[in-house]
Amino acid sequence: MPPSGVQVGSVYNGAGDPTTPGWPSTEGCERLSDEEVERAGDVPLIPSLPISWADGDAIVRSIGGQVASDDWQGGKDAPVYRGKQVLSRIENVVGIIEGAEEPDRFVILGNHRDAWTFGAVDPNSGTACLLEVAERLWKLQKKGWKPRRTIIFCNWDAEEYGLIGSTEWVEENRQMLASRVVAYLNVDSAVGGAGFRASATPQLDELLIQAAKQVWDPDNSSQLSMIPGLAPQIILRLGGAGSDYSAFVQHIGVPAADISFGEGYPVYHSMYDDFIWMNKFGDPMFQRHVAVASIWGLLALKLADNEILPFDYLPYALELQRSVENLKDEVANRGISLVPLLESIKELETAATRINEERKALEGSKVWTSIWKDNQKVRELNDRLMMTERAFTDREGLAGRWWYKHLIYAPSKHNDYGSTSFPGIDDALEKAKNLNTADSWHSVQHEIWRVARVITQASLCLKGKLT
Repeated sequence: MPPSGVQVGSVYNGAGDPTTPGWPSTEGCERLSDEEVERAGDVPLIPSLPISWADGDAIVRSIGGQVASDDWQGGKDAPVYRGKQVLSRIENVVGIIEGAEEPDRFVILGNHRDAWTFGAVDPNSGTACLLEVAERLWKLQKKGWKPRRTIIFCNWDAEEYGLIGSTEWVEENRQMLASRVVAYLNVDSAVGGAGFRASATPQLDELLIQAAKQVWDPDNSSQLSMIPGLAPQIILRLGGAGSDYSAFVQHIGVPAADISFGEGYPVYHSMYDDFIWMNKFGDPMFQRHVAVASIWGLLALKLADNEILPFDYLPYALELQRSVENLKDEVANRGISLVPLLESIKELETAATRINEERKALEGSKVWTSIWKDNQKVRELNDRLMMTERAFTDREGLAGRWWYKHLIYAPSKHNDYGSTSFPGIDDALEKAKNLNTADSWHSVQHEIWRVARVITQASLCLKGKLT
């Protein structure tokens, strides 16, 4: 991007419509006043405008006088600025292929439609892939195919302003979605360069690996596997709040994945994100688009058509163990015990192993004479696999950020786009390091217990038995 290029973005720190926190933004609904929105603290009160590097360089070089001190503050008589407060209508587009056998179980594919500028990468590359998947499934329908479970295509509006389209839809349909969604598959910027990237909740790791192996690598025509040697350790997680998976994973606890090509691209959120850049640099032959659509479609078909859901929670337990290892140095010599976490993760590992054995036994025992009985067992097993991710949520949410219910994957308070596992523990640690008081370190221990409790709930859900 040239020195005159400008990267734009939202400074809103929340998710969804700031005037309707936690409930759907619909015509005639209850709304917070401007003053209440300001007090909530998610909307910055100081006006800001992104500028180019060239303009910034010229401004900095022209500034004279002494360098301002660190505690510099605006004067009390500084003028008050208020932007024009406008309510605008947004529209999500939703398409449905109803399931033939389990119409009340949903596999959702989502991509947003709005863009800051031309949006060839963000989001139109993803929109193109969504349309491609929809067309391919339509062709299958013409040949007589029907999915076992319902497939829903969602094209979100107002993602760039704070994930508003997807968040409001999830809030409006919270109970239905929380009880019926099998998984959410997100594609935002499908192609921004070379190299396949995948992020997911860990029970989808193996499904991602197998789907990627079935698609030709667009950057190496002799190589079938998109991600040769892929291991769960290099599949990223969905802790940040950078795209529309946020409400599904972090608010209601739905298994999810996000796929793309390219790790960052220089024209992100700028006027240079256009077809010319895509055609010349991003994907000259548009084969990366084809690959993303192919993997996306394969994931959807497996989740919609497999009799038993292709979830494996053993990688989840291993991922949590690695996250605890990363915590050990942080809490060393602070009187903090990680035993509750370690014990709960061990329970999860045992439960995950047991349900995998149940799956194998059920798959091996299927006979036509007992199909009704087996179908009941399959349904019950699938319900446990589907609902276990919900167990990682807590109705109280993160401390000071109640909308984020997931205690394993959510944004850190100090980093909205990224997070380690256990965001509540991470937030408490940051505070304790700054304050270094007995109470602040006690809060760290409390957050450890909270996470241990939801992991235990997940284990119970996998087992399917009461205590």
